[in-house]
This record gives sequence, C-alpha cells and structure tokens, in this order.
Amino acid sequence: MTVSAKLNEQIHIALRDWTKDTIKNDLNKIKRLDIFRAAGWKSTMFISPKSNGSTATDESWTFAKNAINSGFPKPAQDLIAVSAKVAGDKTVNGQPRAYWMRQANAVMGDIKRSLEKREQIQAEVASGKSGADARTRSAEAMVREALETAIKRIQKADEFKASMDIDDLISNLNALIKVIG
Repeated sequence: MTVSAKLNEQIHIALRDWTKDTIKNDLNKIKRLDIFRAAGWKSTMFISPKSNGSTATDESWTFAKNAINSGFPKPAQDLIAVSAKVAGDKTVNGQPRAYWMRQANAVMGDIKRSLEKREQIQAEVASGKSGADARTRSAEAMVREALETAIKRIQKADEFKASMDIDDLISNLNALIKVIG
C-alpha cells in the first residue's frame, strides 16, 4: 500500500520551523539546566517535599511552582487562582482549569528527568565510566532506566499477562538491574 502525502511549500515550512523550534528549545533547556546546577538545584528538589526521596523544602517547592505558573498565559494564571467551582467550564487556549493545574507538575517532572540525566552523566564521568566530554548517558544507564520504567508499568497495569508470575517477573527484572550495576 502506497501512502501519498503532499509535498508542498506549507509542509516544507512546517518541517523547517519545527526543526528551528526544536533546536532553539533544546539549546535553551541546556542553558537553563546549567543555571539550576550552578545554583545547587538537584533533581530530587523537583520531587514533592511530601514524597520519599525529595530534598525540596516547602519553600523551594512553592517557589518553583509559582515561578512555573508565572510562565503561563495571564488568563491561565487567573483561572488557576480561582476555585474549581468558580472556574466552572471556563477554558484558556481550549484547556480547562484542571489542565493548567497539572502543568506545573508536568514541567517539574520534565526538569527533574533532565537533571537526573545530567547527574547520571556527571556520576559516570566522575567514576571513570565515561570520558570527561560525555554528553549522553551510557548504554547501561539507559537500559537500567528502561527496566525501571518497565517495572513501574507492570505494577501500575490493571492486568498484565505474562508466562510467569508477575512477582517473579519483577524480581527478575530487578536482578537484571543489579547485574548491570
């Protein structure tokens, strides 16, 4: 089956602009991560202070959330500031209040994951597993992360079919993680 897609100026512009935006955003994220790291921020500071593994204080958590929310469009900030009852079915850019309320946590999670990756690279450089100019995590780090993600997905699934007991499967995946180091 052959799929025929249009090859025109509009598609060319969309692809070109997507590339420009992606490169610009990636470079800006790198600069911002450097700012966080220089100021002593760690990935664990982007975990709620009420959760295990967090090094965030109530003050730093509130500061980060407020700063993130200040980046939203003004109408979205206003929508967040009112109760769900007052907001009703109002939207900003087609998104309801609940969407905007979740966005701060989504941004925090994105920053946390990005910092974790930088911290892993730094740890691999410090341990000698990677060269001083390393820009990516080792294959081992990426496989460990993939296995950890698989375990979480299995545990969260309402139903997961496997030819072995789920507890044994998770135990074996954890054993693989330990073997990788």
